[in-house]
Amino acid sequence: MEISEIVAAYIRVLALAVLVVYGYAWVIRTISQRLMRGVAAGLLFGLGGILSMNDPIVMRPGLIYDARSILLILSPLYTGAIGTIIAAAMMGTHRLVLGGVGAMGGAVSVILVALCGYASTFIPRHRVGTGWLRSLLLGLATISSFIVLVFLPPEVAWDLLLSAAAPVMLANILGVLLLADLLEREKQRVRMVRVLENEASVDPLTKLPNRRVFQRAADRCAEEASNRGRPFSIVMLDVDHFKKINDTWGHNVGDTVLSRVADIIRRAVRKTDVAARYGGEEIIILLPNTEEGDASTVAEKIRHAIESEDLVVGVTAIKVTVSIGVAVVDSSGTNIRATIEAADRALYRAKTAGRNRVELARAA
Repeated sequence: MEISEIVAAYIRVLALAVLVVYGYAWVIRTISQRLMRGVAAGLLFGLGGILSMNDPIVMRPGLIYDARSILLILSPLYTGAIGTIIAAAMMGTHRLVLGGVGAMGGAVSVILVALCGYASTFIPRHRVGTGWLRSLLLGLATISSFIVLVFLPPEVAWDLLLSAAAPVMLANILGVLLLADLLEREKQRVRMVRVLENEASVDPLTKLPNRRVFQRAADRCAEEASNRGRPFSIVMLDVDHFKKINDTWGHNVGDTVLSRVADIIRRAVRKTDVAARYGGEEIIILLPNTEEGDASTVAEKIRHAIESEDLVVGVTAIKVTVSIGVAVVDSSGTNIRATIEAADRALYRAKTAGRNRVELARAA
């Protein structure tokens, strides 16, 4: 391989790396389910390998060099086991389809490099970190792709080992260093964005969504009710005698009590429900596709769960109860504000009727 060919290969790897990074960023931003994210990333890496194999450096007739090893060695770190299997299957199959004297060895090298990449995931992170040292080790691990030489005539294999081994290793190491750096930076950037989004949408005390998140979800439910006639319910609850708790044991204990109440509610509702801190000691719950009978059952379940649990703060066991108001939308003419107001009025009735009870209302 001439120096000019190495430079050309590196430029093509750089262009491919940019495309893969952009695609990977889109995948991890838009797909939250872990399995599906791995599948999508595996398809992306596999496609990148195929594109690289379609634009290779031809070392001998039927023998090619491309960036597949760079993508494969990094695939386990960024696509997971499922993604690696998909990427390796795509690249190995495509190499066989391309044919040539190196086809079988190329397909075997795909499997071996993928296995080496997967084995690297078992190395403790504190030993190699996520920076250049890890990338250098992974780049060196692409030497496993030289298994292809075993499948070639001895004279051809020896000639390639002498003339191409060093340039191929150099291209692979530089490619892994580059692509790993870009992928890691994008991964960290997306993680930071998610942290900031989480901080902006989650109440720091209760770890429940905040009022803004609840409002967005409620608006969607109101639209569903208006367009499709699907009912939804609002449950609003308030900790009974919360001021007395603060005055007796202090605000730190009051905060802990509210946090524990939030934990109980989180366990009691469905994944599709939205429980949010509405303000002070008030918590509001959105129950999509829920009619009055089911909403009342959920509210009673929450009330009973909170009443039945002694909240131990330090050495103090505090008995806590809540009052709950429930409002249900089952007509297309009711907006979300009216539903919340109806739930609030029902909560007020529960308070005035003796607390520790559920009251129903219907949004007008």
